[in-house]
Amino acid sequence: MKTNRTTRLLRTNLKDLLQGYIEHCEVSPHLMARIDLPIIYHGFRFGAPVFTHQGPTAGNGQRDIIGLIGRNGPDSNIASDVLLQFIEILSQQPHLAGPSILRILPVANPVALELGDAAPSAEGWPILDHLITRFQDEAADGLIEILPSREAGYLLEGSANSHMFAALRDVAESVDTPSPRPRVLIPSRISVSPIPAELKWNLRLHVPVTWKDAPEIHAVARFLSRLIHLLTRNARSGDRERHSF
Repeated sequence: MKTNRTTRLLRTNLKDLLQGYIEHCEVSPHLMARIDLPIIYHGFRFGAPVFTHQGPTAGNGQRDIIGLIGRNGPDSNIASDVLLQFIEILSQQPHLAGPSILRILPVANPVALELGDAAPSAEGWPILDHLITRFQDEAADGLIEILPSREAGYLLEGSANSHMFAALRDVAESVDTPSPRPRVLIPSRISVSPIPAELKWNLRLHVPVTWKDAPEIHAVARFLSRLIHLLTRNARSGDRERHSF
């Protein structure tokens, strides 16, 4: 059975995280992990690793529940690589997301991760659709999906409330002039529609499958971490509503 792996540079600090969810244990005081959402395929049991991050409590205030999902496939694990790198950043900076609860599914298709090209196509596979839908429903306030892209561009699309629009603007303003090896990689195109505050927002980040370098993947993960940080900060501070990016 073939197992696809991230590059060696990305695996530097991931071993403990992976061991954490394999053993159904605590990765850090704020980060729990377990194998969840099982799939049976040809008699083999595949489990999807689900991480739950709970930031420090903020009195009796309400905690937002935000989901992040890596849509890996038989021919690309870049979405999973990005979210595993994001989890590593989160484990080192537990206050990054404030009091919010983050539910993270870095491997949406565990069969494809293990079997590679031998895995069935995700299209029209009801059990995989059920796994993803169930996870999406658990993200009560917002969802970020990381998807592999065959296009050359690095794109962001979807819907956002006023706090997310403010976060998108703030993260763009906080990044210095683009450089050959940026620490934070801003999408080259952003197409996001405004929605009322009471509705669940949904962003889809398309990452080119041709990106193989660890610095590029890390820069995308840092974009996510900064976006989540600014989103939760804006939500707590009650920034004025801004409806355009």
